[in-house]
Amino acid sequence: MKKFLLMAVMAIMTLGASAQTQKWYAGGQLTFGRTTTELSGVSLKSTQIAVLPEIGYNVTDNFALGAIFGVDYRKTGDSKLTTFNINPYARATYFRSGMVDLFVDGGVGFGIGRANGHTAVTYEIGFRPGVALNLSEKFSLVAHVGFLGYESANRPAKRNGAPENWGLNLDSTDLMFGFYYHF
Repeated sequence: MKKFLLMAVMAIMTLGASAQTQKWYAGGQLTFGRTTTELSGVSLKSTQIAVLPEIGYNVTDNFALGAIFGVDYRKTGDSKLTTFNINPYARATYFRSGMVDLFVDGGVGFGIGRANGHTAVTYEIGFRPGVALNLSEKFSLVAHVGFLGYESANRPAKRNGAPENWGLNLDSTDLMFGFYYHF
C-alpha cells in the first residue's frame, strides 16, 4: 500500500511539473466555407463545416506532436457527405516574435463516413502553414491558411463533394480558426 501511495504522489508531482512547463495544449478549430459555381446557367452551391478538437504535446520549444479529431460535413447541391476524421501531425515553429508564432504542420489525415448509403473514405498527406497569437501563457488564438499536398477520396465521397487536389490550395475552405489552452 505504501508503494502505491508513493507512486500516486510521484505521478501527481510529475503532472504538476508538466503543468508548470506547459507542455500540453488542447483546443480545436472550426471551419466554414460556402461557394457558388455557375455551370451552364445553373447555380451549384457548396457548403463545408468542420468541427475539429485537437490535442498536442510540445516536445521542444520549436517542435510539437499532436492530433486532430473531428467531424467534416459537406453539401454540394443535393449531395451530402459526413466524415469522422483523425489527423496526426508534427509541428515545426520556425518564427517567434513577441506574441506571434509562425509554424507549419506536416501530417496525414483519414476520414470515414457515409454518403448516400455508401461508405465514404477521405485521405490526405501534406503541410498546413499557420499562425498563433499568444494572448497569455495559457491561451492562444490559431489560424491555419492553405494546404500543400495531396487529398483525395473514394468514389462515393468524391461524388458527394470530397475534393481531389494535388498542389497548393489557398481558398476559403482551407482557412481554419481555433484556440489553444496550454497546460
